[in-house]
Amino acid sequence: MRTTSAPVPPPERTLRSPWWPAPALFTVAAVLGGAWGYRSSPLIHGVPWLVMPYIIPLVLVAASWRPSAHRNTRTCGLVLGGVGAFIALIYAHLATFVLCAPALLLWAFQGGG
Repeated sequence: MRTTSAPVPPPERTLRSPWWPAPALFTVAAVLGGAWGYRSSPLIHGVPWLVMPYIIPLVLVAASWRPSAHRNTRTCGLVLGGVGAFIALIYAHLATFVLCAPALLLWAFQGGG
């Protein structure tokens, strides 16, 4: 009598396409978006420590540089890079709003004068 073994799933196929063009594009987009956002906001005349939160988007973009062999880790890297570039673009304007909104509210409630 012949016994058959349980079917073994095939190993996960690795991707052979180049992985570096997308992270390179996200890095350029994050640097240019951060520079444009910072230069176009009033934060440029503020204190230098307001630049420190740009570390978060740069870390997200740096995480996209990790080479990946599988589709799910590559997708995760692309999402991290895109989110990092977007945060770098809007950070300065978001920080300006967060800093100015309470000041305007306090001014309005004190009589505006």
